[in-house]
Amino acid sequence: QVITNLTQALERQKERTELMRKFTLWRIQHVKAKQEEYANRIADRQFRTALMKKVWAAWRSLSEEKWKEKVAKACQLRAEDVCVQLTNDYEAKIAELTATLEQTKAEILRLHSEREQYEDTMKKAFMRGVCALNLEAMTMFHGK
Repeated sequence: QVITNLTQALERQKERTELMRKFTLWRIQHVKAKQEEYANRIADRQFRTALMKKVWAAWRSLSEEKWKEKVAKACQLRAEDVCVQLTNDYEAKIAELTATLEQTKAEILRLHSEREQYEDTMKKAFMRGVCALNLEAMTMFHGK
C-alpha cells in the first residue's frame, strides 16, 4: 500500500512537474509574443514618426520656397511701384522747373528790352540837351 501510495504520489508529482514545466514554457512563449508585439508596435510607431518627419520637412521646404517666391514677387512689385512713383514725381518736378526756367528767360528778355528802351530814351534825352546847348551857343554867337 505504501509503495503504491508513494508511486502514485511520485506520479502526481511528476505530472505536476510536467504541468509546471509546460505552463512555464507557455508563459515564456506568451511573454515573448507580447514583447515581440510591443517591439513591433514601437517599431511601427517609430517608422510612422520618421515618415511624418520626412513629409513635414518636404512640405515645409516647399512651403518656404513658395513663400520666398511670393515675398520676392511682392517686393519686386513694390520696388517697381516706388520707381514709377519716383519717376512721375521727378518728371513733374522737371516739368515745373522747365516752366519756371522758361518764365525766367522770358522775364530776362523783357528786362533786356526795357533796358534797351531806357538807354535809347536816355540817349535821345542827352542828344536833345546837347542840341539845345548848341542852339543857345549859336544864338549867342549870332547875336554879337
